[in-house]
Amino acid sequence: MKIMIIDNNRLFREGIASLLANQGDMEVVGESDVSEEAVQKIIDISPDIILMDTGLYREVGISIMKHTLLRRPDMQFIILTTQETDEQFYDVISNGAKGYLLKSINKLMLLTALRALVRGEAVIPRSFVTKILEEFARLGKLHSYEIAHRDFSLLTYRELEILKKLEIRATNREIAEQLGISENTVRVHVGSILEKLRLRNRREVSDFIKRQTDLLNPGQG
Repeated sequence: MKIMIIDNNRLFREGIASLLANQGDMEVVGESDVSEEAVQKIIDISPDIILMDTGLYREVGISIMKHTLLRRPDMQFIILTTQETDEQFYDVISNGAKGYLLKSINKLMLLTALRALVRGEAVIPRSFVTKILEEFARLGKLHSYEIAHRDFSLLTYRELEILKKLEIRATNREIAEQLGISENTVRVHVGSILEKLRLRNRREVSDFIKRQTDLLNPGQG
């Protein structure tokens, strides 16, 4: 299997490359920082698997996955992270990642995960399996939640514009560029939207809007 490593820590990249170099069925074919330029490198190198740590650059990492998978849907991303949060997990999985691993795992677990991915198996920590099942149950309840508890009239015109962007899971950077505002302004509006609609994160916003899209027509009526 051909593997590419994307991480802003050069020492970490070299360490992983050294480990994989000793495996007869694995070959590191490229490395990159977490940046938009990584997309073209991935396309040019054409690895089977991309090991990527998003870290503090989660939105950039998600953008890399989305743009890569639009051009090469066969690529397989595994996210390596030091941050074990539900929101990050759901964000990266819903945007195309095939695996999610903590950097604290040992070498054997990493090698096992890479081989499992090639066999078509899920690469997810056991601690998240239960969370996934709970999330399916929770989404079922959310679907039947009364619309009266989500008052869209509380939102400003700008917030409604951003809400439509969240429906397609656009990143803060993408929203900022499309609306001609700063990323910080987008973050403030997103926080306000979550509070007003009583939702916990961007993923819940996207899921909810898809079920209520007929109510969202900013600028009309």
